[in-house]
Amino acid sequence: MSAQAPRYSARVRSLFGSLEGAGELPAAAGAAVSGEAIALDRLAWVQFAARVDGGRIADCRFRAFGCPHTLAAASFAAAQLRGAPVDAGFALDAGRLARELEAPAEKMGRLLVVEDALRDLLEGARRVQ
Repeated sequence: MSAQAPRYSARVRSLFGSLEGAGELPAAAGAAVSGEAIALDRLAWVQFAARVDGGRIADCRFRAFGCPHTLAAASFAAAQLRGAPVDAGFALDAGRLARELEAPAEKMGRLLVVEDALRDLLEGARRVQ
């Protein structure tokens, strides 16, 4: 008896396929901030790096280790933050990520890791704006 293969929404497949925003934050004007979270029991690690300029997130990048839902959520979040006011990022919680990605309930723990990394990033961004 074999386990059923995980199902991924079209959104997860698209985001995971491109991983827009993955990699290092390039040098540019503005203050660089970062945020990170890890859950070893869930095999998930996410780190965001952003450049804050004039109260906005001028650029946002991520590095992550985890399942396709984790990486897709990090990519989605980084894209949503680019150009947004710092405070707008706080609307990106695990519940919204789950809805956007049509993620199954068993992935919520990994999406919480993404949320924690975002909160860490945004708290740093608030301090430098």
